[in-house]
Amino acid sequence: MNASAIRPEEIDYRFHDVDRDDVAALLLPICSEIFPDFEPAYLGRLQHVADPLLVFARHREEVVGFKLGYRRGARLFYSWLGGVHPSVRRVGVAVELMRRQHEHVARLGYTFVETRTRASNNPMIVLNLRSGFQVVGFELDSGGIPVVTLRRALAHPPA
Repeated sequence: MNASAIRPEEIDYRFHDVDRDDVAALLLPICSEIFPDFEPAYLGRLQHVADPLLVFARHREEVVGFKLGYRRGARLFYSWLGGVHPSVRRVGVAVELMRRQHEHVARLGYTFVETRTRASNNPMIVLNLRSGFQVVGFELDSGGIPVVTLRRALAHPPA
């Protein structure tokens, strides 16, 4: 797939009802393309989260990007896992996935979106900062890897 040959209007965005096993099967192929050392067992976390929400992007019939999150509190939505296939980057897919996710969760009554990323993931940190997130935390994960926590207040649509 060649990103320069893909126009933004050719990307179809959809929300997906989260059947936890179905979502794992849908996301495993793209996760393996996006994350070099992706462990399929990581998606097992879906069995333990509240109200998961998936928005994904397709080009033709191929999933080319996604954002998966869940409720972490009465007003806090945690945007957990997402990415865009390397061959489709720089077309605006990540920005559009984020926009759709945030609009949707605002309509559901969430007040904040929070996310975490490795401190070395500069493209994600820059995207989040440009999208109104603020850095609210920093820690070393269980493997000693630096992780940044970011949070964004959501604008609520008119009633």
